[in-house]
Amino acid sequence: MGCRPFVTAVNDLLRETAPYYAQSTQDERRRKLRRIYKLLVDLKSQGKIETTGPKKLTERDLSEIIGWFKGNLDATTAAHYMKFLDEVLQSVGNNVISRLKVKRRHLLPKPMVKSISLIPSDSMDILLSGGYKLDDPWWDAAAKAAIALCAHTGLRSSELRLSRLADIDLERMEIRVSSPKGMSRWANGTERAPIMPGCEDAIRDYLERRRVALAGIGGTDVEALFPFISVKGEAWFWSTAMWAKLKEAVETASGEHFKWKDFRPTYAQTLKDANAPIEAISKCLRHSSTRTTEQYYGRIRAESAFSQVRAAWQARKPLSQEVPIPAD
Repeated sequence: MGCRPFVTAVNDLLRETAPYYAQSTQDERRRKLRRIYKLLVDLKSQGKIETTGPKKLTERDLSEIIGWFKGNLDATTAAHYMKFLDEVLQSVGNNVISRLKVKRRHLLPKPMVKSISLIPSDSMDILLSGGYKLDDPWWDAAAKAAIALCAHTGLRSSELRLSRLADIDLERMEIRVSSPKGMSRWANGTERAPIMPGCEDAIRDYLERRRVALAGIGGTDVEALFPFISVKGEAWFWSTAMWAKLKEAVETASGEHFKWKDFRPTYAQTLKDANAPIEAISKCLRHSSTRTTEQYYGRIRAESAFSQVRAAWQARKPLSQEVPIPAD
């Protein structure tokens, strides 16, 4: 495998798995695997591991690597790095991490349940109120409609940015997710998401502004729901970079800082707080299971859980009526 077998194994793995990941995910995997390689080189130079070759790493080597992970990374990040390292080792036939799972499971880092990142309710109120105003009238209209739809559909930022005009169904108050995450891999662009009540007027107002803006440049055939209109009068989908600039403009005008991606968990948690079943929320988010929904997007709050179990406990028969008391 050459003088740098770990790098060779990483490059082979990235090339073979590229068709299954978006470019941004591929870039993230490459960065993390490079960091793992740098760590292996450092540990070998310190005499703590025998080799950096993925075929030859032993349980003893892994103990040192895991020890570094635990001492320098949080539990969730350490678990993710172990997953990436395992992929490399498995790709060259080294099952040492699988053996460790069987023999010394307690040694391996386990991901912690992280808090869900939400947009505070007062910030959401300001963003949805439309009380702020962007300097560019078209950016202003696009930003307010995009925020309204993000908050009321739970769509990912990229899914909304790449939506088409034909995706909106105002009669059913639904939107087709035509550019979903995992397109052509586990999604086909035909799934729909409900549009929650409360943003109908905002959508209709935006669609009228869109019609007027595009008619003025002769672009009535533009398919993008949110077209970016250039100074030359050309219209196409917003790029990722310009979508980020749109967010920055909203932050400057409103005084509220937010992340596009936080609208999705805020939508899910809002539904959960309103006692919507987790199965229904998961379906709206187009998850294959409720596990992802509860882990990253919306879960029952402690106060609500305590209240529910107290009510259930009080509704039971007294314990003295259920458990026989032994005679003296």
